[in-house]
Amino acid sequence: MLGLGTTAVDAAEVDASAAVAVCGHTAEQPLLQRGSTGQATLEAQCELNLATKAGSHTPIAADGSFGPATEERVRTFQHCAGLAADGEIGPLTWAALTSWSAHPQPCSPAGAAGVPPASVCGHSTARPVLRQGAKGVDVKELQCRLNLAMEPGHHPPLAIDGDFGGGTANRVVEFQLCAGLGADAVAGPNTWTGLTDWSSRNAYCTPPRPTGYPIDGLDTAKYQHPDGAPIDWDAIRASGVEFATVKATRGTNVTDEYLATDLEGARAAGLAVAPYHFYTATSPDTGAAQAERFIAAVRAVGYTGQRPGDLPPIFDLERMDDGSGRCPTYGSVTDAMAWLDTVEAAFGRKPVIYTQKSFLDDCLGSTTAFAGYPLQLADYRRSITEPPLPTGSSTWLMWQYTASALFDGISAPATADVFNGTQDDLDRLANR
Repeated sequence: MLGLGTTAVDAAEVDASAAVAVCGHTAEQPLLQRGSTGQATLEAQCELNLATKAGSHTPIAADGSFGPATEERVRTFQHCAGLAADGEIGPLTWAALTSWSAHPQPCSPAGAAGVPPASVCGHSTARPVLRQGAKGVDVKELQCRLNLAMEPGHHPPLAIDGDFGGGTANRVVEFQLCAGLGADAVAGPNTWTGLTDWSSRNAYCTPPRPTGYPIDGLDTAKYQHPDGAPIDWDAIRASGVEFATVKATRGTNVTDEYLATDLEGARAAGLAVAPYHFYTATSPDTGAAQAERFIAAVRAVGYTGQRPGDLPPIFDLERMDDGSGRCPTYGSVTDAMAWLDTVEAAFGRKPVIYTQKSFLDDCLGSTTAFAGYPLQLADYRRSITEPPLPTGSSTWLMWQYTASALFDGISAPATADVFNGTQDDLDRLANR
C-alpha cells in the first residue's frame, strides 16, 4: 500500500546487461569506493540522489569525487535496499541503484536536512534559456533536475537523454504550474531558479490534492517510523486528517511492528481507523491462512470492527511487493475470496478492497467478483479527476492519490487518500 517502503528489488536477480545511464553520465558500473573519481562516480552520486530523496534526504553534491558524504549516502541506501552496508558500490548496489533511481520509493530512515549542494546532477551549471528542440548537456541537467524536483508517484522520471522533446516540455509546464510560475514550457531564469531550489532540498513539488473530496486520510506502516521515530497522531489529527489505514499483516508470517501503537494511537487521536493486510500468493491456496493470521493479530491489539472509530478491515490486493511489478504468482479470485469471506465472518463487516483497475484487468482477468465490495483505489495520475473503476463496480470509497505526501507528525513520506462521501458517511462507516 501500498507501494511504500516495500523491500528493495532483489538486486541479485537484476540482469547486469540492464545497466543504463539513469542520469545520463555513463552506463559503466565499476566497483566504486572512497577515493574513486570520474564519470562513474558522478553517475552514482546522481543516482543516489534520485534513489534516496523520497525518504526526505537532502541531495549530496554530484561532483565526481567519492568522499565521506558519498560513502555515508551509499551506506544509507544499502540499508534501505536490504544490502550489506559496506559503503562501496559493487554489482548488487549498482543493480539496486539502477532500479531505485529509475523508480524511486521511500528510503528510510529519513535524512537530516542540510545545506543543499550547488550541484546535484553534475552535467552543467550554465542555466541557459532552453525550449523544445534544444539538445545537449544543459538539457540533461534540466531533465535530471526535473526528476529530482517532481514527486515520483505522480511524475515518472524523464529519460535523461539531452533531447528537449515534448515529454520534457510537458514536465517543464507541470513544474511551472506547481511552482506558481508562468507556464510557457521554456526553462528561463525564473524556472531555473525554482528548479534549482526544489531539486536541491528534501522536498518535492507535489500536485494538488483532488478537488471535490474534503475528507483526508493517510496510510501507515513501519516505513513511516524511520529509525523508530514515533508518529504524532495528535499532530496529524490537528492538520485535518480524518481517517487512517494502518498495516497489520503481510502474507502468513509478518505482523507490522507498529500495528499496536499506530492503530490505537490513531483511534485515540480521534481518527477513524482500519487495519489492512497485504495479500501475498507465493504458494497456492493461502488466502484463508492469511486471513486467520490477520484476525489474530488485530484482535490481539483490540480491534473488533465494532468499536466507535473502527472502519472495516482492508484487503490489500495488488502486484508483488518485490519491485518486479509482477502479478502474485499464485493469486486467484478464489483465494482472495477465501480471505474476504473468512475476515467478514470474523468481524461481521464486509472488508474494503485496496486495488487498482489495471491490476484486476492484468492479473485477475477483469473479474467482476469484487464488484459488491467497497473500494480503496490507488491511482497517482494528475490528469484524472477520480480513479477508474474496476469492471462491474459502480463507485469507490477511498482514493489513494499520492505515495509521497508529507504530514505533520510523521518523519517520512506517506500515501494520502481522500474519502468519497460526507463526514456523516465516514462516521457511520466508523460506528460513530
